[in-house]
Amino acid sequence: MFDITEKLAIEGGAPAMKTPIAHRKRHGEAEKHYLGEVIDSDTLFFYLGTKVRELERRFAALYDKKHCIACSSGTASLHIAIGALQLAPGTEVITSAITDMGTLTGLLYQGLVPVFADVESDTLNMDPASVRAVMTAKTGAIIAVHHAGLAANLDGLLDLGSASGVPVIEDCAQAYGCKWEGELVGRRGLISCFSLNHFKHISAGSGGMILTDDDHIRYIASLFLDKCYQREENIRNPFFLAPNYQMTEMQGAVALAQLERLDEFLEIRMRLGDRLMQHLSMLDGISLQSVPDGATHSYFLTLFAIDPGRFSATTTQFAEALRKEGVNAKANLVTGGKPVYLYDLFQARSAFPGSHYPFASRDTGSDRYYPKGLCPVAESAFERWIVVELLENYSIQNVDEMAHAIGKVAHHFRLHAGTLTGSEARGSARN
Repeated sequence: MFDITEKLAIEGGAPAMKTPIAHRKRHGEAEKHYLGEVIDSDTLFFYLGTKVRELERRFAALYDKKHCIACSSGTASLHIAIGALQLAPGTEVITSAITDMGTLTGLLYQGLVPVFADVESDTLNMDPASVRAVMTAKTGAIIAVHHAGLAANLDGLLDLGSASGVPVIEDCAQAYGCKWEGELVGRRGLISCFSLNHFKHISAGSGGMILTDDDHIRYIASLFLDKCYQREENIRNPFFLAPNYQMTEMQGAVALAQLERLDEFLEIRMRLGDRLMQHLSMLDGISLQSVPDGATHSYFLTLFAIDPGRFSATTTQFAEALRKEGVNAKANLVTGGKPVYLYDLFQARSAFPGSHYPFASRDTGSDRYYPKGLCPVAESAFERWIVVELLENYSIQNVDEMAHAIGKVAHHFRLHAGTLTGSEARGSARN
């Protein structure tokens, strides 16, 4: 039986989290087996090996896509995707104000100008109305970021792209398993990009995947991956500048084993995340991400927001109290820690030392600034939302105790907290 009126741990009470969290062990015998096969083959180069090609085949089949290209990182996957579009320097690319720097790195290296759209206050995903408002004749692409494991509004974003002839790239780095209108995200954009870094649902340490049905995009992407060497034609005569983003056979081996466990990891994370959200939905003053009908949240991040007018604590104080209860909670650490345009790189326009390129360029006519207040909903989000760790090694008991902790802290800090709402009273007695 849980009682949210108990004394908080910060005041000397017993922490709500009592059940030990199991050790997280994601890699094991399957990875060792596939790695052993790679070592035995004595071939670590992707083009001559088998593991990267098998990973690409299985990943494409998972998403029912014609082509998949594996690469060295999620950041590389987005650089390859934008490079495959062959946009001229100075072209504008619209993306979300809340995302990882990896979404932007490739744009800047290509001399493209990032334009930021604000987010929906209840999903923290790109707002199609904001995207529409910042589109111009110079817009060359939209990167739709599916943030935290929750799908962005694909209908709205794809409609905008279709109406203007602007391609949409899906940034699915945080979005394994999440769905929009019952369909996996990553299936509808011209190009879709995924990450395999340490923090994602599945991990090869680092790695990335690119999906497309377009034959030409696939071909240019395969060149952009590999210094513009035309290995399929046995031609080494680059005709555009391209980096080296090859995935090794060792990464491919680990990623292949991880892909075989993706459904297992997703089922656990989604079951636990849904249970926690059900608990939190009964707490007054707590808001959850809005999951539209037909959408599925896969909980790359597990978030909730506090209404600052309802509590006597900031998000920082709220999160600190939760940590004392044993919950790994962090305030102001939604992806990026702040809207990305508030990073020094964008504020000083210093992507390339000694220059304001590509933000300002006489050749392209660019002169882009990113003032504070540019995306007010995104900026305010970092003052309201708290991230709690919830991974596949957590148990049902861990989740219930986490909900108890959040309920205790919310009750303690709530202004005029002398009474419980009816739903909270029922929740405080839940097993």
